[in-house]
Formats: sequence, structure tokens, C-alpha cells
Amino acid sequence: MRRATQLAGGMAVVLALGIPLAALASSRGGESAAVPSAVPSFTRDVAPIIQQKCAGCHQIGGIAPVPFETAQQISSRSALIAATVQSGLMPPWPPGPRSPSYVGEQDRRLSAAERATLLAWARAGGKVDGPARKLLPKKPMQAAPGESVLTLGMPSVYKPRAAKGVTDDYRCFLLDPKRAGDSFVTSARIDPGAAKIVHHVILFRVSRGQVGDARRLDSDAAGLGWNCFGGTGLPAGDGSGDIQDSLNDANWVAAWAPGWGGNRLPEGTGVPLPAGSQIVMQVHYNLLNGRTPDRSRAVLTVAPSAAKLTPLQTMLLPAPVEIPCAQGEQGRLCNRNEALFDLTGKYGSQAAFVPAGLLILCRGNAANPRAGAISTCDRRLTQPTTIHVAAGHMHLLGTSIRVELNPGTPRAQVLLDIPRWDFHWQNSYMLARAVEAGPGDIVRVTCRHDVHKRMHGGHGIPKTPRYILWGEGTTDEMCLGILQVTRG
Repeated sequence: MRRATQLAGGMAVVLALGIPLAALASSRGGESAAVPSAVPSFTRDVAPIIQQKCAGCHQIGGIAPVPFETAQQISSRSALIAATVQSGLMPPWPPGPRSPSYVGEQDRRLSAAERATLLAWARAGGKVDGPARKLLPKKPMQAAPGESVLTLGMPSVYKPRAAKGVTDDYRCFLLDPKRAGDSFVTSARIDPGAAKIVHHVILFRVSRGQVGDARRLDSDAAGLGWNCFGGTGLPAGDGSGDIQDSLNDANWVAAWAPGWGGNRLPEGTGVPLPAGSQIVMQVHYNLLNGRTPDRSRAVLTVAPSAAKLTPLQTMLLPAPVEIPCAQGEQGRLCNRNEALFDLTGKYGSQAAFVPAGLLILCRGNAANPRAGAISTCDRRLTQPTTIHVAAGHMHLLGTSIRVELNPGTPRAQVLLDIPRWDFHWQNSYMLARAVEAGPGDIVRVTCRHDVHKRMHGGHGIPKTPRYILWGEGTTDEMCLGILQVTRG
């Protein structure tokens, strides 16, 4: 939301929202379109655009700050709509010009004609010429022929909680899909019950042999579900193999973060869901925004094994995070060891091993880590791999993230480049053309962070100076590339 069309009202909106004016100069000019000769009709011209391009996020309980569910709600914010559309900030499309083309890209972005229509309507006063009807509700999940829709929800309401001074609650809930035979998940949509406090949701596949262990974790914990920092609390996969194996084929079924919708997987692929397996839904609650009771759910489309789909695997690309305090900042937690002890106190002993493990994985010096604002890691592929989907994940100090194949070589390809990271607009991106890679090829993730965001405060970032390490709390940091691939 960065530019005004009406000098007084629009500029006030921009300043009130804390949007840097310098960003206006860098907004995309984009294609141009003729201004409509007549004032656009709200009912005929404007409402369909809002429904298709905006209402997915601008709904009650959604991630957007204001709902667009009635004509009056939209009309009363016509100046704000004009400012954000003029700047190119809305609808958000984080991938930059170095990114490849993605499936559905044009469904997310405004065409020149749509942009001109919204601006002309707003400049004419944003009036409503028809009944103040409610816009269409969210579309239900669409199952392809032979598929079924599977809804998995928490069995009851959970009220997030955490120890004093801790602002994050990680809770796992065991969900039984009750599938008698082998099947494939072909699409997933996660509906967070309390969207303002849900930081992320991950669905993990639990093998038949691990279901008993998961049930014990559930029954031994007080209340609904169990605490689960960093994963499910169960061994990755079947408990065998090393960390590389678990990262190359993570037991993820689906994930959600703010701004992340729900997409069908690439045609002809699916995430395997063997008979007898169950799903653990890990929900990360950010308690900086309150402790609203939650009852999140997942809606999946599932195909039988007879569909003979190609298994889709999730490859995780984490990189070490070693961000020192900024020049001029002082405090006990600016010492790396003290910051590490602080992480352990919040999340348990497992949190202490992650930073060193990532340094070893990415060929860094675990005994004397190199601190800086840039995180990067290279991973070498060991078998033929087709890359279908790319995504990235950071937290509040992130400024940019890039995932690329064979960087610095004649065969270099950018898989995803987000030059201006926004934590609240995360998504996965299906490549319009899948990328073929082979043994020996390198996949690199690179993240940039800005510790000065902490000094400025706002957006839930604590001002307390400290050395930032990889951590799953909202006020910790991450650098994570995510690929969905088929192999062989």
C-alpha cells in the first residue's frame, strides 16, 4: 500500500501505514491501458475483479487487515484500493523479474485493463450502483474425476499457551485420514482457525509403524496435542537414514504460511499416503498477537493408488543463520553462546544442535562460524530430478531470498527470486515449465536479512539486541528453500 492517487487522502493513508515513500519509485510501471471512457460500474466491472483477485485474502479472519466481503466495505476503501493498485503493491506478487514464469501467475496479477478499471472507478468516487450484496464465498475444493475430498480437523478447540516470556507455541495434533488403501494427496488447502496468531501449519506423514509412538506423545501430554518444536517429535521417515535423506525427501504432505493459498499439485503427481499412515498437523502459534482459541483444519483431495501417479517429494534446503548485533547495539544476548543458551531455554536441547548441524551440512565452520546478514547453502543432487515447485521461507528480518540451479555456470537457472521479502505474503510457485536436473547439479539457496529492522521496531519485532540464530520462533530467523520434485 504505497502510493496515493488523491494527494491529501491517499498520502495520509500511505504515511499512516508506515510505507516508505522511496518504494513508490521502484514500483513496476507495467503495461498501460486506456482509461475507460465511462465510469466503470461497481456491479458489472469492479466487483468481479475484487472477487477474483482480492477476496481470497480480504475476508473476515483472513491475513489481510481489512475485509472486502460487501459492496460497502469495498466502496468505503476506494481511495486505499486506488493507492495500492497504483503503486503495484496490490494484489501482491512477490517473485521478481529474474524469476521464471509460474502457473496461475496471471490469475494473481491485475491486467492493464483491470488496473485501469479499478483506478477509474475509485477516482470517480468509488460509488456502488447496485445492491450491497455479499461477494461469493471461498470456492470449495474441487476433486478431479476419481478423487475424493478429505477434511481433517483438530478434534476440538485448542487454546495456545507458553511459558512466561515465550512468544511461540508449537503444537502437534494427530489426524487419522482413515484410508483403507494406498492413496495420493493431489491438492491441499489449510484453513487456519485463528489466522491472526497462526504463524504456519505443516502436515507431516506418519508411517503405520510410528502411529503408536505418536499416540503415546498425545496421551502423555496435558491437553489437546503435544509440544513439538522443529517437527513432530518422531524420527524422520522410518527412523533410519541420515539428515541428508530426511531433507531430500521430507515427510511433508502440505504446508501453509500467511498468504499461502491452496494449489493442485502438478498434473500426474501426488504425495503418497500409504494405507495405515496418519497425519500430524503441526501448528505454530505466534502469541505476540494474542492467545485466541484455534481449531484449524486441512482439506485435501485424494486419489486412489490405481491412478498410478508419480510420487512427488519435498526437498528442504535450509541454510545457517548467523546474524550478529548491529553496530551500536549492546547486550548480553549479543554474545552467540548466550543467544544459544536462550534458544535452549525456550525450545529445549534440540534447538541447541540445529545451528551447528546446519553449518556442518553447508560446509561451514561449526567451531568458529562466520557471522553476517547473508545466509547461503549449496546442495548437490545425486539422481535425475525434475523440479516442479519452488518456495522460500524466512521470518521478520528477511529482505530477499533466491533459489537457483547451477549458479555461476553457463547452465545457471533461477528457480525463485523474491527481491523484496514480505513475511505476510508467502506462497509456493509451480513452474510453468518443469526444470530437469541431473546428478552433480547444484541447488543453492541464498537469503539476506537486515538486523536494522529490529532497531526500527514494529511488526512484532522485539527491539532487544541479540545474536540471531536459526530458530522456529517468529522472532528468530530462518533461511529455507523448498522444492517439490519427482525423481528418476
